Amino acid sequence: MVQLDLSIALEKNSEGIRAAVFENGRVVSFYFQNDAADLRIGDIFLGRISENRLSQVGWFVDLGEGRSGFLPHNRCTKKHPPEDKDAFILVQVDKEPWNQKEAELTEHVQMKGKNIIYLPYSAYVAGSRRLSEQVRDSLKRAVAAWCADDEGMIVRTSAAKQPLQTLRQEFLELKDQWRSVEKTAFSSTQPRRLFRQLSFLGELLNAHHFPDHCTVLTNFKIAQDEIPEGVSVRHLSEKNLFRSLNIESIYTHAFASKIALESGASLVIDYTEALTTIDVNSGSMKIQKNRDEAIRRINFNAASEIARQLRLRQIGGIVVIDFLRMNHESDRQALLQQLIHETKPDPNHVQVYGFTRVGLVEVTRKRQSWGIQNQVMSMMKNAAQR
Repeated sequence: MVQLDLSIALEKNSEGIRAAVFENGRVVSFYFQNDAADLRIGDIFLGRISENRLSQVGWFVDLGEGRSGFLPHNRCTKKHPPEDKDAFILVQVDKEPWNQKEAELTEHVQMKGKNIIYLPYSAYVAGSRRLSEQVRDSLKRAVAAWCADDEGMIVRTSAAKQPLQTLRQEFLELKDQWRSVEKTAFSSTQPRRLFRQLSFLGELLNAHHFPDHCTVLTNFKIAQDEIPEGVSVRHLSEKNLFRSLNIESIYTHAFASKIALESGASLVIDYTEALTTIDVNSGSMKIQKNRDEAIRRINFNAASEIARQLRLRQIGGIVVIDFLRMNHESDRQALLQQLIHETKPDPNHVQVYGFTRVGLVEVTRKRQSWGIQNQVMSMMKNAAQR
Protein backbone atom coordinates (compact mmCIF):
# COMPACT_ATOMS: atom_id res chain seq x y z
CA MET A 1 0.00 0.00 0.00
CA VAL A 2 1.41 3.40 -1.00
CA GLN A 3 1.88 5.70 1.99
CA LEU A 4 0.17 9.03 1.37
CA ASP A 5 1.36 12.34 2.75
CA LEU A 6 -1.67 13.18 4.91
CA SER A 7 -2.34 16.58 6.45
CA ILE A 8 -5.41 18.12 8.08
CA ALA A 9 -6.48 21.75 8.45
CA LEU A 10 -8.79 22.57 11.38
CA GLU A 11 -10.48 25.97 11.52
CA LYS A 12 -12.66 26.98 14.44
CA ASN A 13 -15.38 29.60 13.99
CA SER A 14 -18.58 30.65 15.72
CA GLU A 15 -20.54 27.67 14.36
CA GLY A 16 -18.07 24.86 15.01
CA ILE A 17 -14.98 23.36 13.41
CA ARG A 18 -14.33 23.04 9.68
CA ALA A 19 -11.80 20.44 8.59
CA ALA A 20 -10.04 19.80 5.30
CA VAL A 21 -8.05 16.63 4.63
CA PHE A 22 -5.16 16.77 2.17
CA GLU A 23 -3.45 13.84 0.45
CA ASN A 24 -0.10 14.71 -1.12
CA GLY A 25 -1.01 18.40 -0.90
CA ARG A 26 -4.43 18.06 -2.62
CA VAL A 27 -7.64 18.54 -0.67
CA VAL A 28 -9.73 15.36 -0.85
CA SER A 29 -12.48 15.86 1.72
CA PHE A 30 -14.21 18.42 3.90
CA TYR A 31 -15.85 17.86 7.29
CA PHE A 32 -17.75 19.98 9.79
CA GLN A 33 -18.35 19.42 13.50
CA ASN A 34 -21.07 21.55 15.06
CA ASP A 35 -20.08 22.69 18.54
CA ALA A 36 -23.69 22.17 19.62
CA ALA A 37 -23.56 18.46 18.76
CA ASP A 38 -23.76 16.73 22.13
CA LEU A 39 -24.16 13.19 20.82
CA ARG A 40 -21.31 11.87 18.72
CA ILE A 41 -20.56 8.52 17.12
CA GLY A 42 -18.66 6.34 19.57
CA ASP A 43 -19.99 7.99 22.74
CA ILE A 44 -20.85 5.39 25.38
CA PHE A 45 -23.80 6.05 27.69
CA LEU A 46 -25.51 4.51 30.63
CA GLY A 47 -29.07 4.77 29.34
CA ARG A 48 -32.47 4.04 30.78
CA ILE A 49 -35.39 2.52 28.86
CA SER A 50 -38.09 5.15 28.57
CA GLU A 51 -41.87 4.68 28.49
CA ASN A 52 -42.08 4.58 24.68
CA ARG A 53 -41.28 0.93 24.09
CA LEU A 54 -41.81 -0.80 20.76
CA SER A 55 -40.53 -4.28 21.49
CA GLN A 56 -40.66 -5.52 17.88
CA VAL A 57 -38.92 -2.42 16.50
CA GLY A 58 -36.77 -1.04 19.29
CA TRP A 59 -36.64 1.09 22.41
CA PHE A 60 -36.36 4.78 23.12
CA VAL A 61 -33.59 5.37 25.62
CA ASP A 62 -33.11 8.27 28.05
CA LEU A 63 -29.44 9.29 27.94
CA GLY A 64 -29.62 12.00 30.59
CA GLU A 65 -29.60 15.82 30.53
CA GLY A 66 -32.45 15.95 28.01
CA ARG A 67 -30.70 13.67 25.53
CA SER A 68 -32.30 10.57 24.06
CA GLY A 69 -31.73 7.93 21.42
CA PHE A 70 -33.33 4.91 19.79
CA LEU A 71 -32.06 1.35 20.17
CA PRO A 72 -33.23 -0.81 17.21
CA HIS A 73 -34.22 -4.37 18.04
CA ASN A 74 -31.46 -5.77 15.79
CA ARG A 75 -28.77 -3.76 17.60
CA CYS A 76 -29.30 -5.52 20.92
CA THR A 77 -26.98 -8.21 22.23
CA LYS A 78 -28.28 -11.61 23.23
CA LYS A 79 -26.33 -11.36 26.45
CA HIS A 80 -27.76 -7.99 27.47
CA PRO A 81 -31.28 -7.67 26.02
CA PRO A 82 -33.28 -4.58 27.08
CA GLU A 83 -35.62 -5.25 29.97
CA ASP A 84 -38.63 -3.36 31.29
CA LYS A 85 -39.22 0.37 31.53
CA ASP A 86 -36.61 2.21 33.64
CA ALA A 87 -34.04 -0.60 33.23
CA PHE A 88 -30.46 0.66 32.78
CA ILE A 89 -28.43 -0.43 29.74
CA LEU A 90 -24.99 0.33 28.32
CA VAL A 91 -25.27 1.72 24.78
CA GLN A 92 -23.05 3.37 22.21
CA VAL A 93 -24.02 6.05 19.68
CA ASP A 94 -23.99 4.35 16.27
CA LYS A 95 -25.48 7.23 14.25
CA GLU A 96 -25.71 10.84 15.34
CA PRO A 97 -29.06 12.71 15.37
CA TRP A 98 -29.88 13.88 11.88
CA ASN A 99 -32.82 15.59 10.23
CA GLN A 100 -34.99 15.45 13.39
CA LYS A 101 -34.26 11.75 13.84
CA GLU A 102 -33.11 10.39 17.16
CA ALA A 103 -29.53 9.25 17.59
CA GLU A 104 -29.33 5.54 16.74
CA LEU A 105 -27.83 3.39 19.49
CA THR A 106 -26.28 -0.05 19.70
CA GLU A 107 -25.38 -2.48 22.45
CA HIS A 108 -22.62 -3.90 20.23
CA VAL A 109 -19.97 -1.63 21.75
CA GLN A 110 -16.68 -1.00 19.93
CA MET A 111 -13.52 0.23 21.65
CA LYS A 112 -11.37 1.64 18.85
CA GLY A 113 -7.60 1.34 18.88
CA LYS A 114 -5.04 2.24 16.24
CA ASN A 115 -4.53 -1.35 15.09
CA ILE A 116 -7.52 -3.26 16.47
CA ILE A 117 -11.09 -2.68 17.62
CA TYR A 118 -12.12 -4.51 20.78
CA LEU A 119 -15.68 -5.89 20.89
CA PRO A 120 -16.70 -6.69 24.48
CA TYR A 121 -20.17 -8.02 23.55
CA SER A 122 -19.66 -9.39 20.03
CA ALA A 123 -18.21 -12.88 19.79
CA TYR A 124 -16.57 -12.79 16.37
CA VAL A 125 -13.20 -11.88 14.84
CA ALA A 126 -12.99 -9.99 11.55
CA GLY A 127 -10.32 -8.29 9.47
CA SER A 128 -10.03 -5.22 7.27
CA ARG A 129 -11.04 -5.72 3.63
CA ARG A 130 -7.86 -3.86 2.70
CA LEU A 131 -5.70 -6.72 3.97
CA SER A 132 -4.82 -9.58 1.66
CA GLU A 133 -6.78 -12.74 2.35
CA GLN A 134 -3.67 -14.57 3.54
CA VAL A 135 -2.61 -11.82 5.98
CA ARG A 136 -6.17 -11.31 7.19
CA ASP A 137 -6.69 -15.01 7.94
CA SER A 138 -3.32 -15.29 9.70
CA LEU A 139 -4.01 -12.31 11.96
CA LYS A 140 -7.55 -13.49 12.72
CA ARG A 141 -6.27 -16.88 13.87
CA ALA A 142 -3.63 -15.26 16.08
CA VAL A 143 -5.87 -12.73 17.84
CA ALA A 144 -8.87 -15.06 18.24
CA ALA A 145 -6.94 -16.93 20.95
CA TRP A 146 -6.94 -13.79 23.12
CA CYS A 147 -10.73 -13.44 23.20
CA ALA A 148 -13.05 -14.94 25.78
CA ASP A 149 -16.27 -16.63 24.62
CA ASP A 150 -18.31 -13.41 24.57
CA GLU A 151 -15.56 -11.14 23.20
CA GLY A 152 -14.48 -10.28 19.69
CA MET A 153 -12.12 -8.14 17.69
CA ILE A 154 -11.69 -6.38 14.35
CA VAL A 155 -8.18 -6.31 12.93
CA ARG A 156 -7.43 -3.01 11.20
CA THR A 157 -5.26 -2.45 8.12
CA SER A 158 -2.33 -1.04 10.12
CA ALA A 159 -2.14 -4.25 12.19
CA ALA A 160 -0.28 -5.96 9.35
CA LYS A 161 2.77 -3.77 10.06
CA GLN A 162 2.85 -4.51 13.80
CA PRO A 163 4.33 -7.44 15.76
CA LEU A 164 1.80 -9.62 17.55
CA GLN A 165 3.10 -8.45 20.92
CA THR A 166 2.14 -4.86 20.06
CA LEU A 167 -1.35 -5.97 19.06
CA ARG A 168 -1.64 -8.03 22.25
CA GLN A 169 -0.69 -5.01 24.36
CA GLU A 170 -3.23 -2.82 22.58
CA PHE A 171 -5.91 -5.47 23.10
CA LEU A 172 -5.23 -5.55 26.85
CA GLU A 173 -5.25 -1.74 27.09
CA LEU A 174 -8.60 -1.51 25.30
CA LYS A 175 -9.99 -4.26 27.51
CA ASP A 176 -8.87 -2.39 30.65
CA GLN A 177 -10.40 0.79 29.23
CA TRP A 178 -13.72 -1.01 28.79
CA ARG A 179 -13.60 -2.40 32.32
CA SER A 180 -13.15 1.14 33.61
CA VAL A 181 -16.25 2.20 31.67
CA GLU A 182 -18.22 -0.70 33.17
CA LYS A 183 -17.01 0.20 36.66
CA THR A 184 -18.19 3.78 36.21
CA ALA A 185 -21.56 2.52 34.98
CA PHE A 186 -22.05 0.26 38.00
CA SER A 187 -21.50 3.19 40.37
CA SER A 188 -23.89 5.53 38.49
CA THR A 189 -27.49 6.05 39.51
CA GLN A 190 -28.65 8.28 36.62
CA PRO A 191 -28.39 8.13 32.82
CA ARG A 192 -25.16 9.79 31.73
CA ARG A 193 -22.34 9.80 29.21
CA LEU A 194 -19.61 7.47 30.44
CA PHE A 195 -16.97 7.80 27.77
CA ARG A 196 -16.08 9.72 24.62
CA GLN A 197 -13.48 7.75 22.73
CA LEU A 198 -12.18 10.27 20.24
CA SER A 199 -12.05 14.01 19.70
CA PHE A 200 -13.00 15.45 16.31
CA LEU A 201 -9.35 15.20 15.26
CA GLY A 202 -9.24 11.63 16.54
CA GLU A 203 -12.32 10.72 14.51
CA LEU A 204 -10.74 12.14 11.35
CA LEU A 205 -7.55 10.16 11.94
CA ASN A 206 -9.60 7.05 12.69
CA ALA A 207 -11.54 7.51 9.43
CA HIS A 208 -8.20 7.55 7.61
CA HIS A 209 -6.87 4.45 9.40
CA PHE A 210 -4.57 6.32 11.83
CA PRO A 211 -1.68 7.15 9.47
CA ASP A 212 1.89 6.78 10.73
CA HIS A 213 2.53 10.47 10.07
CA CYS A 214 0.18 13.44 9.78
CA THR A 215 0.58 17.21 9.97
CA VAL A 216 -2.26 19.21 11.51
CA LEU A 217 -2.65 22.94 10.87
CA THR A 218 -5.04 24.62 13.28
CA ASN A 219 -6.11 28.08 14.44
CA PHE A 220 -7.04 26.88 17.96
CA LYS A 221 -5.28 25.02 20.74
CA ILE A 222 -5.55 21.23 20.83
CA ALA A 223 -5.08 19.43 24.14
CA GLN A 224 -1.89 17.40 24.21
CA ASP A 225 -3.72 14.21 25.21
CA GLU A 226 -5.82 14.50 22.02
CA ILE A 227 -2.74 14.32 19.78
CA PRO A 228 -1.84 10.72 18.85
CA GLU A 229 1.69 9.52 18.27
CA GLY A 230 3.01 10.44 14.82
CA VAL A 231 0.90 13.61 14.56
CA SER A 232 2.63 17.00 14.49
CA VAL A 233 0.56 20.12 15.17
CA ARG A 234 1.25 23.64 13.92
CA HIS A 235 -0.81 26.41 15.49
CA LEU A 236 -1.48 29.34 13.16
CA SER A 237 -3.04 32.66 14.13
CA GLU A 238 -5.17 33.16 10.99
CA LYS A 239 -8.86 33.59 11.79
CA ASN A 240 -9.82 32.22 8.37
CA LEU A 241 -7.40 29.36 7.92
CA PHE A 242 -9.15 28.03 4.82
CA ARG A 243 -8.64 31.37 3.04
CA SER A 244 -4.96 31.51 3.97
CA LEU A 245 -4.53 27.97 2.59
CA ASN A 246 -6.35 28.94 -0.65
CA ILE A 247 -9.10 26.36 -0.19
CA GLU A 248 -12.03 28.63 0.73
CA SER A 249 -13.22 28.71 -2.88
CA ILE A 250 -12.96 24.89 -3.12
CA TYR A 251 -15.02 24.57 0.07
CA THR A 252 -17.67 27.02 -1.19
CA HIS A 253 -17.85 25.29 -4.58
CA ALA A 254 -18.47 21.96 -2.82
CA PHE A 255 -21.92 23.29 -1.86
CA ALA A 256 -22.87 23.91 -5.51
CA SER A 257 -25.31 21.51 -7.16
CA LYS A 258 -23.69 21.74 -10.60
CA ILE A 259 -20.11 20.68 -11.37
CA ALA A 260 -18.52 21.28 -14.77
CA LEU A 261 -16.54 18.40 -16.30
CA GLU A 262 -13.40 18.66 -18.41
CA SER A 263 -15.26 17.05 -21.29
CA GLY A 264 -17.66 20.00 -21.44
CA ALA A 265 -20.51 18.09 -19.80
CA SER A 266 -21.58 18.53 -16.17
CA LEU A 267 -22.83 16.78 -13.05
CA VAL A 268 -25.96 17.85 -11.19
CA ILE A 269 -26.12 16.67 -7.56
CA ASP A 270 -29.40 16.69 -5.65
CA TYR A 271 -29.84 15.64 -2.02
CA THR A 272 -33.03 14.21 -0.55
CA GLU A 273 -33.70 12.60 2.81
CA ALA A 274 -33.72 9.12 1.28
CA LEU A 275 -30.85 9.30 -1.22
CA THR A 276 -28.54 11.43 -3.35
CA THR A 277 -29.05 11.64 -7.10
CA ILE A 278 -26.30 12.52 -9.57
CA ASP A 279 -27.21 13.32 -13.16
CA VAL A 280 -24.60 13.31 -15.92
CA ASN A 281 -25.71 16.08 -18.25
CA SER A 282 -24.29 16.56 -21.74
CA GLY A 283 -25.77 20.07 -21.70
CA SER A 284 -25.36 21.99 -24.91
CA MET A 285 -22.66 19.67 -26.27
CA LYS A 286 -23.18 18.64 -29.86
CA ILE A 287 -22.16 15.04 -30.42
CA GLN A 288 -21.94 14.65 -34.19
CA LYS A 289 -19.20 12.10 -34.92
CA ASN A 290 -18.60 8.75 -33.25
CA ARG A 291 -21.41 9.15 -30.72
CA ASP A 292 -20.57 5.96 -28.79
CA GLU A 293 -16.96 7.01 -28.23
CA ALA A 294 -17.98 10.54 -27.18
CA ILE A 295 -20.52 9.27 -24.64
CA ARG A 296 -18.01 6.73 -23.33
CA ARG A 297 -15.45 9.51 -22.81
CA ILE A 298 -17.98 11.73 -21.00
CA ASN A 299 -19.17 8.91 -18.72
CA PHE A 300 -15.64 7.84 -17.79
CA ASN A 301 -14.75 11.45 -17.02
CA ALA A 302 -17.94 11.69 -14.94
CA ALA A 303 -17.10 8.51 -13.00
CA SER A 304 -13.76 10.00 -11.92
CA GLU A 305 -15.38 13.24 -10.80
CA ILE A 306 -18.21 11.44 -8.99
CA ALA A 307 -15.70 9.44 -6.95
CA ARG A 308 -13.95 12.70 -6.07
CA GLN A 309 -17.20 14.44 -5.09
CA LEU A 310 -18.33 11.53 -2.89
CA ARG A 311 -15.22 12.04 -0.76
CA LEU A 312 -15.03 15.81 -1.00
CA ARG A 313 -18.61 16.31 0.19
CA GLN A 314 -18.69 13.17 2.37
CA ILE A 315 -21.84 11.97 0.61
CA GLY A 316 -23.21 8.89 2.34
CA GLY A 317 -26.09 6.44 2.11
CA ILE A 318 -27.71 5.49 -1.22
CA VAL A 319 -26.44 7.27 -4.34
CA VAL A 320 -28.21 6.88 -7.70
CA ILE A 321 -26.31 7.96 -10.83
CA ASP A 322 -27.88 8.65 -14.22
CA PHE A 323 -25.04 8.31 -16.74
CA LEU A 324 -25.52 9.05 -20.42
CA ARG A 325 -27.07 6.03 -22.14
CA MET A 326 -24.64 3.59 -23.76
CA ASN A 327 -25.67 1.06 -26.39
CA HIS A 328 -23.14 -1.67 -25.71
CA GLU A 329 -23.04 -3.94 -22.64
CA SER A 330 -19.23 -4.02 -22.80
CA ASP A 331 -19.16 -0.24 -22.41
CA ARG A 332 -21.54 -0.40 -19.44
CA GLN A 333 -19.42 -3.02 -17.69
CA ALA A 334 -16.25 -1.04 -18.39
CA LEU A 335 -17.89 2.03 -16.83
CA LEU A 336 -18.76 0.09 -13.67
CA GLN A 337 -15.17 -1.12 -13.41
CA GLN A 338 -13.96 2.46 -13.83
CA LEU A 339 -16.23 3.64 -11.02
CA ILE A 340 -15.05 0.79 -8.76
CA HIS A 341 -11.42 1.68 -9.53
CA GLU A 342 -11.94 5.39 -8.83
CA THR A 343 -13.69 4.80 -5.49
CA LYS A 344 -11.21 2.20 -4.24
CA PRO A 345 -8.89 4.73 -2.48
CA ASP A 346 -11.87 6.11 -0.51
CA PRO A 347 -11.35 5.36 3.21
CA ASN A 348 -15.13 4.96 3.54
CA HIS A 349 -16.51 1.71 2.15
CA VAL A 350 -18.12 2.24 -1.26
CA GLN A 351 -20.22 -0.48 -2.90
CA VAL A 352 -21.06 -0.27 -6.61
CA TYR A 353 -24.11 -2.45 -7.23
CA GLY A 354 -24.43 -1.94 -10.97
CA PHE A 355 -27.20 -0.88 -13.33
CA THR A 356 -30.84 -1.07 -12.33
CA ARG A 357 -33.58 -2.17 -14.74
CA VAL A 358 -34.18 1.44 -15.77
CA GLY A 359 -30.50 2.05 -16.52
CA LEU A 360 -29.41 3.89 -13.36
CA VAL A 361 -26.28 2.98 -11.41
CA GLU A 362 -26.81 2.31 -7.72
CA VAL A 363 -23.99 2.97 -5.23
CA THR A 364 -23.82 3.03 -1.45
CA ARG A 365 -21.22 4.78 0.70
CA LYS A 366 -20.85 4.60 4.44
CA ARG A 367 -22.53 7.69 5.86
CA GLN A 368 -20.51 10.17 7.90
CA SER A 369 -22.25 12.41 10.37
CA TRP A 370 -20.11 15.45 9.69
CA GLY A 371 -20.02 15.89 5.93
CA ILE A 372 -21.11 18.75 3.69
CA GLN A 373 -24.14 16.69 2.60
CA ASN A 374 -25.69 17.13 6.05
CA GLN A 375 -24.95 20.87 6.05
CA VAL A 376 -26.67 21.29 2.68
CA MET A 377 -29.72 19.36 3.89
CA SER A 378 -29.92 21.57 7.01
CA MET A 379 -29.65 24.72 4.88
CA MET A 380 -32.43 23.46 2.57
CA LYS A 381 -34.70 22.73 5.52
CA ASN A 382 -34.06 26.11 7.14
CA ALA A 383 -34.77 27.88 3.85
CA ALA A 384 -38.04 25.96 3.42
CA GLN A 385 -39.19 26.94 6.91
CA ARG A 386 -38.57 30.65 6.41
